Amino acid sequence: MGTRNYIRRESALHSEVEALRWAMESMLQHSTCHSFGTYCKDLIAMIKDSRACPSFATKLEIIETL
Repeated sequence: MGTRNYIRRESALHSEVEALRWAMESMLQHSTCHSFGTYCKDLIAMIKDSRACPSFATKLEIIETL
């Protein structure tokens, strides 16, 4: 829905991270929803061990904070 206005990302994984961050920010502002999910195995692995992909460290910190 809102991701139509996003610029192209470097990879599908970058898009997954941005989509999750956007969804979390939007839902936390406009809803009482506090549960999020993804089917992206790589994203799940990165969230579990953020040191595995240092290039995503900043974005993962934002997700963890949300």
